[in-house]
Amino acid sequence: MPERRTGRRRFVKRSCGCCACFLIVVPTISIAILYSLLQRVPSSYPIVERPIPPRDSRHKIGGGLDGFDSPYIGHTGSWDGKGGGMGGSAKLADMDVERAMDLRWTFMPVYWRQMEPKGPVDLAQDVPPAWKELDDFVIAAHERGLNILMQAPVVGGNAGGPPDWAGRRQQGRSAPKNMEALADFASKLAQRYSPGGTLARRERWGDRYGVRAWELDNEPANYFTSWAGQAGDYAEFVTKASRRIHKEDPQAIVTTPALACGSGDYGWLEETLASARLAGSPEYKRQGVRFSIGPSTDAVSFHIYEGLDTGISGKDRTIERAFMEVRDIFERHEDKMSGHAYSRKQEYWHTEGNYDFIGVMSEERRAAWRFQFMTRAFAAGIRKVAIMDASPKERIAVRAYVQALPDPFPMFPAVSKLRVTLGKVAAFRHQNNSGIKGNDVWIVWAMAGTGPAEVEIRVKNSRVETVSVDGKHETVMAVNSKVKVQLRSDQKMPPPLIILDRPAVK
Repeated sequence: MPERRTGRRRFVKRSCGCCACFLIVVPTISIAILYSLLQRVPSSYPIVERPIPPRDSRHKIGGGLDGFDSPYIGHTGSWDGKGGGMGGSAKLADMDVERAMDLRWTFMPVYWRQMEPKGPVDLAQDVPPAWKELDDFVIAAHERGLNILMQAPVVGGNAGGPPDWAGRRQQGRSAPKNMEALADFASKLAQRYSPGGTLARRERWGDRYGVRAWELDNEPANYFTSWAGQAGDYAEFVTKASRRIHKEDPQAIVTTPALACGSGDYGWLEETLASARLAGSPEYKRQGVRFSIGPSTDAVSFHIYEGLDTGISGKDRTIERAFMEVRDIFERHEDKMSGHAYSRKQEYWHTEGNYDFIGVMSEERRAAWRFQFMTRAFAAGIRKVAIMDASPKERIAVRAYVQALPDPFPMFPAVSKLRVTLGKVAAFRHQNNSGIKGNDVWIVWAMAGTGPAEVEIRVKNSRVETVSVDGKHETVMAVNSKVKVQLRSDQKMPPPLIILDRPAVK
């Protein structure tokens, strides 16, 4: 069915993933209790051990497509699974919002059932309306300088399962009986939308633009029509679809498993990697061919909603914890499978998540969270983060952050590198690798519930610039190569400051 507006959809979704009885209980819970539950914030944010180091500057992921290296993925609005928004609305306004934040990425899921409802489509004979709609979306993204994370093919979740003609290995589940038809569909998408593909040639883009990042399905473990109990079937899909996509575009980035990390239950993920278990549908077991997502995954994608997942689970669920948990599973399986070993993953992408998409936390606090969340993610070495459904004040914060840190790597914890003269603080430092002397960026904030704070930072330039979450810039003069900065307090989400210690522009 067409996808609902993102916030409402995600509320139902996260409830189902975190507590099986939540939908039954919600009507009986007072608004006050629900409000209180969703106001909870994590009490701690761990420093990630073994953060992933920055990419080698000589390695241009995505073949050097313009903006592909940007770590900020726009994820705005709703979708109909074929290039438009809910109810057939256009995505132009959503993409304009993303461009206004200086983002270089947008997002689009593509539902197999929508694109091939009656049978396999031969695009050499005719281009059906759904494909023309998707063409229009890709063209509009190109006009705005936005790369596309195309979540495709999507079989389960809001997509409703495979089209009827492809059959199902199990009723109510995602694995099609005709898995080769699903791989063929992935190939058609890559043929049409990759750089140098059919659409790029028609529009005279050549190999300078096209879809080069593909996320295979959406939260396949447990979301509505899902691959639950079909971990091996999902691994078969990933292996076959990835192979076909890379045949069309050797530089494509295939991301999996788009996993919901709210509950921290990773049994299904283990089974997608541990091919020896032969975990899957009866048909998968009967075939007896073992598959693993490990070798076919170029980037590991995962989802986390820090506020909502913390409130519902009753545990601190943060991006650092989700990242460490998922990475640990991938690393434990990387060399233990006969025929399915793979190199250590270096690309981890956060491709969906917000703090509080239904608006319980104030816009001011959510704007502060954007600064905190991105900084903590980049310090872990997470390559990309989703900028999902930002409110107006959050958009100001995101734009200010992106302009200050278009390339935020490397990012290091830095409390020990400054002097705290009042209160308690979190501090991080980006050290620029451009070779320009005195070109550092600090991000600092008071710890929640501990009152205001003040820090003294040793700087290399005679004046520095501060950037606040409301987008305001102020100049601070250094005294004896030091600056003092006051930090505001808040019980839940203190607003950070960015301090730009950079040479003055001449």
